[in-house]
Amino acid sequence: MVKHLKNAGLVAMVAAAALTVSSCKKDQNNDGSGNFNRSLSAGFSNPTQSIPVNTGGVIQDNFDGNATDNIINLTSSKVWLIDGVSYVPSGKTLKIPAGTILSSGVDKNYTGTQTNPDTGLPETVTKPIHGVLVVVKGAKIDAVGTEALPIVFTSPAAPGSRVAADFGGIILLGNAPTNKPTSTVIEGLPTPPAGVDVSYGGSTTADNSGTLKFVRIEYPGFKLFADNEINGLTLGGVGSGTTLDHIQVTYSADDSFEFFGGTVNATYLVAAGGDDDDFDFDFGYTGSIQYAVGLKAINSTHSTSGGSSDANGIESDNDKTGSTLTPRTKPTLKNFTILGTNANNTALKLGNRWRRNSGLDIQNSVIAGFPAGVIYEGGASGTYTNNILHAFAAAGGSVTPDNTGASANAYLKLGSALPTSFYAGPTAANYTTYSYSPDVLIPQATSPVGTRGAIAAGTAVGTTWLKTWTEFNAQKKVY
Repeated sequence: MVKHLKNAGLVAMVAAAALTVSSCKKDQNNDGSGNFNRSLSAGFSNPTQSIPVNTGGVIQDNFDGNATDNIINLTSSKVWLIDGVSYVPSGKTLKIPAGTILSSGVDKNYTGTQTNPDTGLPETVTKPIHGVLVVVKGAKIDAVGTEALPIVFTSPAAPGSRVAADFGGIILLGNAPTNKPTSTVIEGLPTPPAGVDVSYGGSTTADNSGTLKFVRIEYPGFKLFADNEINGLTLGGVGSGTTLDHIQVTYSADDSFEFFGGTVNATYLVAAGGDDDDFDFDFGYTGSIQYAVGLKAINSTHSTSGGSSDANGIESDNDKTGSTLTPRTKPTLKNFTILGTNANNTALKLGNRWRRNSGLDIQNSVIAGFPAGVIYEGGASGTYTNNILHAFAAAGGSVTPDNTGASANAYLKLGSALPTSFYAGPTAANYTTYSYSPDVLIPQATSPVGTRGAIAAGTAVGTTWLKTWTEFNAQKKVY
C-alpha cells in the first residue's frame, strides 16, 4: 500500500546480540505462530559467516581476495548472515552464486523519533533491525540461481519456529523515472550512514540494478513505524535493464512485491502467504510483468485498515493523493493467477484494487476467491481484457464477476481433485502443514480458465514453471 515516504530519523547505535522478536503488524497464528528466540545456530548445514560491513553497515569489498574489481563475491559453501541494515555501495556488485543461503544476522539497534499515535507527540524509540539488504543507486546485485539450485534468503530460526519478519527483506534502488522528486527516500529504513544514498528515481529508463533469477525470499518484512515498512522485495525506481525472473516471496509481513515507480519488467513471480498485498504498484510504475501467481494463506495474518481487511491480491495507486502526476502508474500485467480462498474469508478484501488515479492493463488473467473482485476507485482506469473473475459477491466491485459461487474452485476447476488445493476453506489446514504441490494450479480440461492465468490447461503434471525451485512448506524446510 502507499505510505508516507518520510525518513524515520533512526540512526544506528550499537550492534546487539540476537533479541526476541515479534512478527510484524499483528499476532501470527498456526502457520507462523508466536515469538521465538532468534538463534544464529538454527541448524544450517553449512557454516555461517556475517557479510563484512563497516560501522555504518556498508558492505566491504576486502574479504574475497580482490578488493579492486568492484565485485563482492560470496560463496555457496557458507550461509551468509546480513547484520542489521547492510548496504551494497554504489559502484559495487554483490555476486551471489547458485545454491547460496542467506539469512538474518545479529540485530543492530537504531534509535530515533516517531510520532506517538495516541498523543500525537514525538517520542524517542529504539528498534532492533536485522536481515535488510539494500542495493543503492549505482550498485548491482548479481544473484543468479538455477531451477535445481535457487538462491534463498530465509529465516534464521529452526524449522517449526519461523515467523514473518524473521528476515528483513531486499530493497533495490535505481535511477529510472518515477512521479516523485528524485530526492525521495525509500520507506522502511533508518537514516543511512554518511555517504550512502537511499533515494530512488531519475531519468534513466534502462537503468540496471542487476539480476535476481531463481531466488526465494522467505519470512521477510519489517515495520519501522506505522505505514512505514519493508516488503519482501521492494523496488524503488528500478530500470528496465534489471532482470527479475523466477522469484518467490513467502510469508511477508507486509506486501510480497512492491514497485515504487520505475520501468523494470519481470517474469515468473510467486507471492505466497503474505500479510498485505501480493503485488503493489505506486508512484509511476510502468513496467510489464508476465506469469505471476498470488496465493493467500488461510492461517496467515492479513492486514487491516480502519478495522477492516486491507489484504488484496493487487493494489495500485498513482500516488497517495490520487494526483495526475506523470508518469502515471500503469503496470501491464499478463497471465496472472491471483487466488484468495475457496470459501469466503472476510480476512481478505479485493482481488484487484485499482485506485487513486492509477492506470491499468491486465490481460489473460485469473482472479478468484476474494469477497469482492475488481474495483476502480478515485479515477483509476485502463484496460481489463480476457480475464476470468470469481468473487463471493458482485457488490463492492466495478467488474461483474463471471461467477459468485460459494466455492471458488467448483467454478475454476483447478487441480486433479476438487477442492484439494491450497485454499480448501477457512478452517482447513493450509499449505504449510502438508506437502503442497503447485500442480493444483493446473486447470482441468473442463475448466473455464483455458490458457488464461499463470498455468495453462493441458500442462502436464510435474512440468509447471514452478517445479523444483519453489518451496511452499518453508516452515519445515531444513537448510
